[in-house]
Amino acid sequence: MNLYGLLQLTQNSPDAPCINISVSLADLHQLVVDTIDATRDRLLPIFLKAEEDRLLSKKEVCAKLGIKETSVWNLTQKGLLTPVKVNGSTRYRQSEVNAIIESRNND
Repeated sequence: MNLYGLLQLTQNSPDAPCINISVSLADLHQLVVDTIDATRDRLLPIFLKAEEDRLLSKKEVCAKLGIKETSVWNLTQKGLLTPVKVNGSTRYRQSEVNAIIESRNND
């Protein structure tokens, strides 16, 4: 078992023994690598979801979809885009824009 696995097994156990260990630099390095990998695996989906839910301006929507501002209004009327008011300005969800792009790619 590696150090990361040992720490994972004992971190939630109130009966975990207190021990002193000697660790080689290679094992310590591997612990750091394993910790970084596990943290990345845990956080990456959160960051991807945050990017997916980002709010875009009308100009950003136009640029991503390659359309004019009147087409954004038409997509809103069709229910494909939901306007979100933020401090008096209108924004649109990145996830809805991505869905439009995906539907175009599937046609």
